[in-house]
Amino acid sequence: MLLAVLLLAALATPALEARKSDREQPMSVDSDASSGSLDDDGALTLTGNVRITQGSLTIEADKATVQQRGGEMERIVLEGSPVRMNQLNDRGEPIASEAARVTYTPGEEIVLLSGNASVTQPRGVLRAETIRYNMDTGNIDSGGDGNRVRMTIQPKARAAAN
Repeated sequence: MLLAVLLLAALATPALEARKSDREQPMSVDSDASSGSLDDDGALTLTGNVRITQGSLTIEADKATVQQRGGEMERIVLEGSPVRMNQLNDRGEPIASEAARVTYTPGEEIVLLSGNASVTQPRGVLRAETIRYNMDTGNIDSGGDGNRVRMTIQPKARAAAN
């Protein structure tokens, strides 16, 4: 299970403007069951009430699959109804994300939220069928899949009062 924790470590900041120091914190992973391989080329699947915490980050999912190739983490897939991710940003403000599926590709530092995805921050809400977040650049791409993108942006004064 220790290797599973290490493999999931790269999943530390899937939310927008997430707290950078969370990646340096210990990670706790809990699930009802796990199965698969801890080999250099294989997959490990955690199922049932999957809960991952690291620093201010909390992830809840029904299932988490970690795939490795050549001893390197290749992809992490979280599935749920929905997957819920909560974290504080570097200013201490809460960020909440939800989606039916979250895919993290460490080599590209890309987090893809798909299936009724949403990200809620003090200044507003972004909802789309897909939201793609680049952890290196902070860029967000959403939509482009034939579905509408919806945003609610609060005025600065109102967001500060919340």
